[in-house]
Amino acid sequence: MSEAEAATQPTGATPVQEQAPASENTMIKTTAQTDYKDVKKNNKFDPSVRDVTDDPDAIRKQVEFYFGDWNFPQDKFMWESCGGSENKPISVSKIHSFKRMRTFQPYSAVVAALRDSKALEISGEEGSEVVKRKTPYKPMTEGKAKVEASTVYIKGFGDENPDTQFDLESFFAQFGEVKGLKLRRTNENLFKGSVFVTFADEETAKKFIAAEPKPSWKGHDLKIMSKKDYCDEKSDLIRQGKIEPNTTQPRKFYEGKDFNSKSKGRSRDQDDWKKRREHDQKNGFRGGRGRGGRGGRGRGFGRGGRVGDRGREREHGDHKDKAYESGPPAIQSSAENSKESNGKRARDEEGSVGEPAAKKVDTKVESSTEA
Repeated sequence: MSEAEAATQPTGATPVQEQAPASENTMIKTTAQTDYKDVKKNNKFDPSVRDVTDDPDAIRKQVEFYFGDWNFPQDKFMWESCGGSENKPISVSKIHSFKRMRTFQPYSAVVAALRDSKALEISGEEGSEVVKRKTPYKPMTEGKAKVEASTVYIKGFGDENPDTQFDLESFFAQFGEVKGLKLRRTNENLFKGSVFVTFADEETAKKFIAAEPKPSWKGHDLKIMSKKDYCDEKSDLIRQGKIEPNTTQPRKFYEGKDFNSKSKGRSRDQDDWKKRREHDQKNGFRGGRGRGGRGGRGRGFGRGGRVGDRGREREHGDHKDKAYESGPPAIQSSAENSKESNGKRARDEEGSVGEPAAKKVDTKVESSTEA
């Protein structure tokens, strides 16, 4: 994992008490406390607060998100159910069982909406329909860099409510097409008040960052910067000893690879990060940016998507799956869980635009202040 990736760790480390910039003093702060007895309760996302509908456009948008290039490769449940690039069909009834899909009724309306999809193909007998992509997924190569360049970090959304995911999706949609939205969370699944949003392209992301007047949330200022700049900022703080990296790695899944196993190289890096920092400090941080401590990437999600970290369930699609933080971030994070998912999923937080899937941190600080 690179230094920049380490810096995206949603949970990060304990920050040094410093005076916040004037712009941050006007932001909404998080005040929610972690429930250690049942961390699942820390995630407030609840798609049942939405009205039941048979809107075909909304149905297609949600299901196409599940199969989309942003969500599909990091959604363990969808990837394994469809055989990845093998593009095996999955039953529509299973898709319909996802939490976020349950507001779409009746089942026949879901089938009818998908028959008009330009990206998906539906077949099978009535009542037993299956669906798959019209074009099989192709592993991304240079695509990852483009996704990262199209991703923006935004902070200042305060505490999470059952419909925060939906509200954020609507908020960012007014600035251009969003591929993914990840709500960033702590190891205990508590929303940090910040998100990663992946727009359709780098140009749209830059336009959002440079927008005047700057976007605000409920009349309050937001901290807005590119994901790269955010990673660089965190790396600098780690090198300077102002925050400590989280050595607990989040569960990650991408294109069929599970990065949850520990490697000797990574363990060595985790053990030596303090020595590297001390060396940087002793030498006045000369000779480049230096290496930061290990960390992880923030989750959250695409549409109703999930996010999260270790031990967290990602609001990926609609079936809850453990937060699998991986490659690129994206929108439409759905935090929904189906019984069949059996805890294997990585979708959006979300939002994620999530997101994801967080990091070990001083919960006293995290509960009220975000790293």
